[in-house]
Amino acid sequence: MLLARLNMLRDEEHQGGIVLLHNGQPLPGRQTLQDAGIRDNDEVYYFWGEGGEAAATVEAEAPCKPKQETSKRQQKKQVLRDARQERKGEKKLQKQVEALEAALAALDGCLKEHLGDVGHDRADRATRDALLEAFGATGCRYQELPLVHGPCPAEGLRLLGSCLLRPQRYNAKFLPQEYSLLHKVWSLVGGDTKRCGVLDIGAGNANCAVLAAALLGLTVICVERESPRKELRAEEQLPTALKGKVIRIEADIADFDTAALASLACRHDLDRFVLLAKHPCGIGVDRSIEMAVQLRRSSRLPASEPQPPTLLGVVIATCCTNKLSLDDFRESRVEEFCAMYADPTGTRSKTLALVRAVEVMSRCSAWRSASASLGNAITSQQVSWAELFEDHLQSLRLKRLSTAFGASVEVRFAPRECTLQDRCLLAAESSVPEAIYASSDPAFLQQLTRGVRELSEAAGGPLDCRPKGLKSAKYDFDYTDD
Repeated sequence: MLLARLNMLRDEEHQGGIVLLHNGQPLPGRQTLQDAGIRDNDEVYYFWGEGGEAAATVEAEAPCKPKQETSKRQQKKQVLRDARQERKGEKKLQKQVEALEAALAALDGCLKEHLGDVGHDRADRATRDALLEAFGATGCRYQELPLVHGPCPAEGLRLLGSCLLRPQRYNAKFLPQEYSLLHKVWSLVGGDTKRCGVLDIGAGNANCAVLAAALLGLTVICVERESPRKELRAEEQLPTALKGKVIRIEADIADFDTAALASLACRHDLDRFVLLAKHPCGIGVDRSIEMAVQLRRSSRLPASEPQPPTLLGVVIATCCTNKLSLDDFRESRVEEFCAMYADPTGTRSKTLALVRAVEVMSRCSAWRSASASLGNAITSQQVSWAELFEDHLQSLRLKRLSTAFGASVEVRFAPRECTLQDRCLLAAESSVPEAIYASSDPAFLQQLTRGVRELSEAAGGPLDCRPKGLKSAKYDFDYTDD
């Protein structure tokens, strides 16, 4: 029996220091296992040397119970369950196949009407070719976009994470995004933050704004349609000396004009700006671009009082193209989108057929995000089409930015595991700075190091940006008692 062998083993090795544990307690040196009440089906741990590391787990031998055979009735039930589950999966897959066919058929009809192909020989034109003619060349497809996550991300994320107190999972998702965007802003201002500001559209809880202000020395004007509760605003955690570096304005970007920005810039002695927008949903992207275009135009007008600041460039991480067709207010913004990019002299003139085409493209762009959901049946063809639809809609945005600034590009700004919404539009005068693509930027990291040290000294430690009063199973936190 195993108990006898263990007793013998302990007797032989006792001088060498073998120790047996049962129920977490060491057994006296000369006590037999039977005297200690150990039976054949108990579990015993043994290791050599006092305080040593466990070497193994020994389970006492016990007669193996014969495995109960499944009855024929149970087997039949299992077969039926498996078949039912398989049919359910096939139905879900077929539903997605039919959805793709219906969407492409609807899109074909809209594009042919828009391009004047109805009843003509070119009516059999491929959908991809029709998209190309209606929206123009896409430049770079999504899968070919450069990955631009910021320089030396391991070191940068360590620095950035040391100055904020937030849940671990929350940091894992948002910190890489914030780090990447901060470096892009830094590159657009050329590392010179004197009299320079950031117009942060849709700033939310202002975590990114606080990092830009406290670590880079920028003054940030946060424009948010509806601000979170005061205890959730990151700027409230700043030391008194830095609180004036973050200015919060409650307004829709459509209602925040160049005159308002010029007034704020004059008040805070700012003459240069970068427009930053992190994941404005749907039409929010296009209203942000409209704001940038208006700022560029106003800077070219004759001097006025107050003089509008110079807009150096934009950094827009786009989000939720599907919300063009149905936003949070359950309204379609496709007409507004098409009007912004209409070209009365060319093939992109706004027509009802084009509006319907964009409705289809917007709605179907959600396939890509849905492909990551649990139990989804989205096909690879749907994902491919969703990416292509968004490529074409993004191309309109890029062309408008290029017209206003001189240069624009699209990149993937954050790791896929952080966000599926990883497209980012960049624009600058003449050309986008090469520093944005750099794998190393010592000056940026030195500024972060200095900023983190100074913030820690002023605040007495990391800023407490935990979402107080909230809880989340997804991000594994519960601050409802705070």
